[in-house]
Amino acid sequence: MIKMEDLDLSGFFTTNVEAADFLTRISAISEDIYRTDFDLEKALIEQLGIRKKDKFAILLRDNKISQGSNPALKDFFDKIREKISSMPVISLTLAFEPGEETLKILSDWFPLNINRQVLLDIKVDIDLIAGAYISFNGKYSDSSVRPIFDRTYKEISAV
Repeated sequence: MIKMEDLDLSGFFTTNVEAADFLTRISAISEDIYRTDFDLEKALIEQLGIRKKDKFAILLRDNKISQGSNPALKDFFDKIREKISSMPVISLTLAFEPGEETLKILSDWFPLNINRQVLLDIKVDIDLIAGAYISFNGKYSDSSVRPIFDRTYKEISAV
C-alpha cells in the first residue's frame, strides 16, 4: 500500500501551474491504460518527455508498481492525483521572475524544513524591494525590505 506522504513528486513540478499541467498529462495516460494498444513507455514519453519518463519509471519502481499491471498503474495514477490535490499552495510574490534554479531552491526548502512538498503560486511585483511577500492559509508575511525603507524614508523626509 502506497502512503501518500511517501509519494515524492518533487522532480516533476514546483508551481501550481506546473502541477496542473502534470495532472492533465497523468490523467491522459490513465484514461488510455485499458486500451488494447496501450504502451506505458510510449505514453510517458509523449506526455512527459524522456527525462521525466525516466524519473517516473524510477517512481514506479520505488513504489513497487508493476509496469505491466494496469490495475496497479490506474491505482497509482489515482494516488498521484489525490496527492497533488492535497498539496498546500504557498503564494509567493517576488520582485523578479524566478528561473528554474531559483524555483528548485525555493521548492526544496519546504520538504527540508517542514517535511512537506508544497506548490508555489509565484507572482511578480517589480515594486517589491528585496525579499518576498508570503501568503498561506490566510496568513500573510511581508519579508521584504519595503517596510524598513518606507520607515527610513519617512524619518529622513521629516527632518
